[in-house]
Amino acid sequence: MRKYLLLPLFLLIFTVFSASAQLKSYIGFFGGLSSPIDNFAKSEYGEIYKENNKAGYAKNGFTFGVDGAWYFYKNLALAGVISYQDQGRLSHKDVENLSAGYTDGFAVDNSTVTSNKRYRNLNVLVGPQYSFLLHPKLILDVRAVAGVIKSFSTPELKVDLEDDPTHTFYQRSSTASTFAYGGGIGLRYSLTNKIGLALRGNYIGADGIKITNDNRNINAGRLVTKQPISEIQTTLGLSYNLK
Repeated sequence: MRKYLLLPLFLLIFTVFSASAQLKSYIGFFGGLSSPIDNFAKSEYGEIYKENNKAGYAKNGFTFGVDGAWYFYKNLALAGVISYQDQGRLSHKDVENLSAGYTDGFAVDNSTVTSNKRYRNLNVLVGPQYSFLLHPKLILDVRAVAGVIKSFSTPELKVDLEDDPTHTFYQRSSTASTFAYGGGIGLRYSLTNKIGLALRGNYIGADGIKITNDNRNINAGRLVTKQPISEIQTTLGLSYNLK
């Protein structure tokens, strides 16, 4: 959600004109934990006629990628990040939860849900960054970014209604792209004049990637047409100064 961007944006605006010495541009590599939050993390079908069509059933997963910033005016830089995320697949419990929900939603005796594929996507984000020199070897980075999330796959569902085999329908895996936004705070510690350690916390969100459904002739039960994505990433990596 956009509320996670308020702190980075406030600090950036408040301090943009108080820069001191020109900082060095850098590039880095990182890896870490990507944790879903809000609706993306929820694993609830919802009540009948009040289904949660935004619940993502996403899991804690991993992320890795490339990060960097070009300082064009003292402590102010243009930052960019390219990262790959895996947020897991539906568990057996998730499938049972969905099956029970579709059974009630379609008013049938039984339904069977099978699932394959998982959440895999790529983020490409850029935006302003302001850096605080806390110590000759320690820098605090604050940034706000925007860009694109490209989905490689999402969980795919096959739903069989036992009372009517002709009404088997599918929630297809998505490879769509959509606008994304985020913000982050990080610490960089210099090990040498060129190489440093970088610890970062980032928020990334998107209003939703398009989901396609096949043979869905009746709009009873849960129906997902757009899946919101929101996650918190905690990463550790190495940075390399370019000057």
